[in-house]
Amino acid sequence: MSSLFPSDRARGVATRLLLLFGAAVLALGISASLAVWALWQRLGPEMPWPPAVFAFGAVLIVLVVFWRTLAELRRLGTGGAGLAARLGARTLDDTDALHRRLRDVAEEVAVAAGIAVPNLYTLDDASINAVAAGDRPAIAAVIVTRGALERLDRAQLQGVVATRIAQIVDGSAALNLRIAAALYGLSWLRLNGRRLARLASETDDDTERRPLPALPALAARPLAALMAVAGALGAAAARLLRAGIGRERVFRADAMALLLTGDRDSLASALRRVTTEQARQSASRAASRSAPDAGYLELIGPLLLVDPTGAAGRFVAHPSIGERIDRMRGRRSQGSAGRRGAGWLHGPSSLLARCRVPARRLAPRAGNRRAPAGATPAETPAWQSAEAPGWVETMTIALEDRPAALPLSATPAIALISRLRTAAVSRDEAGRWLCALVVGVAPDGLRDEPDPRVAAALRWLLTAEGAALRVPVLELMLARLRRWSSAHRREMLERCRRALERDRRADSADWVLYTLARHRLGAAAGSARARAAPAGRMAHGRALGALFAMAAAIGEASLRTTRDTLAETAALLDVPPPAATPDELDTAELARALDLLVSLPAADKPVLLRMLLRMARTPGHPDFDAFVRAVAAAIDCPLPRAQW
Repeated sequence: MSSLFPSDRARGVATRLLLLFGAAVLALGISASLAVWALWQRLGPEMPWPPAVFAFGAVLIVLVVFWRTLAELRRLGTGGAGLAARLGARTLDDTDALHRRLRDVAEEVAVAAGIAVPNLYTLDDASINAVAAGDRPAIAAVIVTRGALERLDRAQLQGVVATRIAQIVDGSAALNLRIAAALYGLSWLRLNGRRLARLASETDDDTERRPLPALPALAARPLAALMAVAGALGAAAARLLRAGIGRERVFRADAMALLLTGDRDSLASALRRVTTEQARQSASRAASRSAPDAGYLELIGPLLLVDPTGAAGRFVAHPSIGERIDRMRGRRSQGSAGRRGAGWLHGPSSLLARCRVPARRLAPRAGNRRAPAGATPAETPAWQSAEAPGWVETMTIALEDRPAALPLSATPAIALISRLRTAAVSRDEAGRWLCALVVGVAPDGLRDEPDPRVAAALRWLLTAEGAALRVPVLELMLARLRRWSSAHRREMLERCRRALERDRRADSADWVLYTLARHRLGAAAGSARARAAPAGRMAHGRALGALFAMAAAIGEASLRTTRDTLAETAALLDVPPPAATPDELDTAELARALDLLVSLPAADKPVLLRMLLRMARTPGHPDFDAFVRAVAAAIDCPLPRAQW
């Protein structure tokens, strides 16, 4: 999957935005000085011009913008929870049927993408929109508005969520936090100038109830006017930054959503619903939102599924909805034929040409609308279809060792997943299933499992045929257990550890999966883990040595191959190579290495996995593939898939 979204592209976008932000801030300071100079010349041309004073003002404006940007970036943090709190979003309520549907849809798409299930939030906003943010999949968040939950059917909601999870996979969600902080820093003067002007203008018969005393109010009015002038320039600089975000990331997320769902009609139908309702919802948006900052959602408009203002033009990061739908259907929109890079989504080797749609489709239900006369099923517009099929029929899992997508309903794993979604899962059942998935051997042959379908699902996941789904299903289960109390989570981890110590056949991949469970359920999970300081370069080098030593033992790589591959990997990741790889490595050292490597930059993790895959003497060996698959999950990185 990382071959679709190379790290060089993410780094290039980040560098471009950083340069644009610096240019925007510099232009803001210069423009503010020129505006004040023009006002000075108009009011009193005979008065001497004090350049030092106005240069100080320009520098002060630049420093204020940088200060507010850094403060906002610190407030947002590295996970998506900060942006959710900034918007006033709330976590899901499992007693709400719409919230349960959102959780189910997000879990399905996350399993297909091979990443941890992100944290989910809902925003009390009547529009249809969504946003994703977070440096890593394990701490990322997907925020969906109330309007999307209420007015989209299941297939449409799945397409919307798939675009947000696609941004988590390709690193755009990590960039979203930086963009949000930069846009807020550039707009801070305008937002606070308006607040100050409003406070200064509010009066009351009772002097004690005035927002500002009389004397400060007199001083606040000219200050508010100056902030308004600088804020207008800052808003123009923010529009410049919006224009530099680029529209390719939107097309890329749409295309990735098609790959994850195998259904191009669901997302197109959701976008058309947005088109019909955007004008009607714009009037009621301000009254229905409960966020603490009513303008923050519009401020981060370039990061959303669609721009909440519905604006179009050169300074809008979103392409038109019609152009997005044309791209999804393989058609070029007018004006895109000559655009640089416009053909990346078209042609026989394009992304859409590799989009594999499930071969088995359900027949239309009795209650569905009929297609227009003479229309073939492929020509039926997506927005004319009624209720979408159930999730087990529409969801597909793209296995890396299969050339075509596999419907999840065709695998025995569906029994376990359906059972996990019930609220009646006991601690004993969860512990038994978790031990089976982590240890890799069904304890006691699962003779105590009362449901034979669940027992068959666990046995199938532990075979070579179901090995590709073992980690995704484990991630789905850990996402469910993550909502349990800390005491219950510790109990589950202790149960897994004892099972591993008792099982003499447990291999390194099993211990890596235990490390994954510890990352998701341990005391370091959540916000505390999100704020953990990254390890130093020397520590990363030692961790690489430990990881490659274990990979060499499992993949039967020669000493020369191990040494050369490790040196090349260290050079690519810009970390000092270890002096030597350890001759003997226990599971505790491997766990410590994974704890350090999880803090690698997101763009470096796919590089590490690609180099790790070269350590196998026999490509495709099941034991080595299981080890690499577990390592990818433990360091929060989707496994590179050449078949995508």
